[in-house]
Amino acid sequence: MKNKKEQILDISFSLFLEKGYDNTSISDILSKLDIARGTLYYHFESKEAIMDAIIERSAKKIVEEAQSIVLKKELPVYEKIFALFSSTSMKRLSGGNLMIDYMNQPQNALFHEKSNISFIQKITPILGDIIKEGVEEGIFHNAFPYESAELILVMIIGFIDVHYENMDKKDLERRTESLLYNIERMLGAKEGSFDRLKVLS
Repeated sequence: MKNKKEQILDISFSLFLEKGYDNTSISDILSKLDIARGTLYYHFESKEAIMDAIIERSAKKIVEEAQSIVLKKELPVYEKIFALFSSTSMKRLSGGNLMIDYMNQPQNALFHEKSNISFIQKITPILGDIIKEGVEEGIFHNAFPYESAELILVMIIGFIDVHYENMDKKDLERRTESLLYNIERMLGAKEGSFDRLKVLS
């Protein structure tokens, strides 16, 4: 059985999905959990603190899986990158277009922003390690592996935020090709070497 803190996070997240973060009150959470206000405040000082804990919990799972990929010495660099983006795909981690739609709603702007910042901060050093490995093997030609990793993640998140909404298949495919082309150029990679990532869009 989950402890009270985990129960608060689970119920709060379900309410955030149902009503939106801004539209969910502490009273809503208390009512759903059927607990006293003091019990909730013993664990979390505010609704934003609950949100931060939800994001941190999700990020921890992502990082653990991402780190396990980097540690697989037998995997070639391109396989590591593909595995990393497969494991951290927003669609896969969050349950598909429902979460993307949720994040793009105005009432969830703060949740969205904090989730993106957490993702970039935690995945940048992991992706940077893979890029550095690729540079050392002569696969990539880039003097700034960690800075480039951060830029790539910012590009991908921006792509998801802007391009998943109201886009037809042909337009999405073209923009995906453009994104991957620019990632290849940034890393000094062989043209077409990131084509496998198209299936994640």
